[in-house]
Amino acid sequence: MRPLFTIATITYNSGKWVRQAIESVLASSYTDFEFIISDDFSSDDTWSIIQEYDDPRIKVSQNKPNLGEYANRNKVLDAATGQFIFFIDGDDILYKDTLQMLQRLIKAFPTAGMIWGVPVNDIDFAVLPCLLTPRQIIQIMFFTPLSITSIGLAETVFSVDALRSIGGFSTEFAIGDTYIKRKLAVTTPVLLTPTGFSFWRRSGNQASKRASRKYRSFIDLHQINQSVLNDPTLPLNETETQQAVLNTRISEIKLMVSNTLLKGRLSDFFLLMKKLDVSFSELLLLLQKGKFDYKIVADISDPLMNNYHFMSSKDDVVNATISSH
Repeated sequence: MRPLFTIATITYNSGKWVRQAIESVLASSYTDFEFIISDDFSSDDTWSIIQEYDDPRIKVSQNKPNLGEYANRNKVLDAATGQFIFFIDGDDILYKDTLQMLQRLIKAFPTAGMIWGVPVNDIDFAVLPCLLTPRQIIQIMFFTPLSITSIGLAETVFSVDALRSIGGFSTEFAIGDTYIKRKLAVTTPVLLTPTGFSFWRRSGNQASKRASRKYRSFIDLHQINQSVLNDPTLPLNETETQQAVLNTRISEIKLMVSNTLLKGRLSDFFLLMKKLDVSFSELLLLLQKGKFDYKIVADISDPLMNNYHFMSSKDDVVNATISSH
């Protein structure tokens, strides 16, 4: 029988923190999980620390040679036997009751293919947890100013089958977290819930920091949005898709100018024009405003909600459903 969770820990030179990561997972109050640790040929003492642990739920391996972050994630995904996969990297700490909370959400919302932790103050249209359709999520992405996919993997849980259905992580992008969430949201219902799944560190060696160098994340986001908007299964009609493309282009060009010309970086401006394939005529989009007025509910005083918060503890939560708006 498949465990509910695969906890996936990828490591690379994580010796300073990996012991805390491993022990936080083993201390979880919910125990129906397998724990896969894949070290990407660390040059410090990470691998020797990993080998100290003897628990029947742990499966360990070391890559030789180094695969890189997203290839390593795909290796773990291929090996996963759990129904859902949750990445707790070598510098993260899993909170003790997170898996217990997540299993209740999975039981209550069985059609969710992803669970995203989102800043609760950003969500004024729903009582969380809230299950959204692919169409609703895509409209939030392209027709509102919310950066709903900006939180990384330490606040994201995936259905293993859903993640495999699109081939797993792309190794093309430095911001592969954003790619996989946006791409999978085209076809997969998403459950939004407040952030707080784990403690995740910010350090200069993280992929998110490296992605910001030389406008890499900016260029990647352009390509990711193109991939999503060109997806034949995109749940928007033709008019909506055209507007989403225009909104994205207006935003890109305004960000390009504000991060280059307005900072006196003329050579960077021409570099990004080339990388983003921006013509001089498109610079007129600086004078336009995009349409970012999508409202998932007509009145935020009447938000989306479900039965989850209104059931007694003895009730079976499988009947939590979204009210119609």
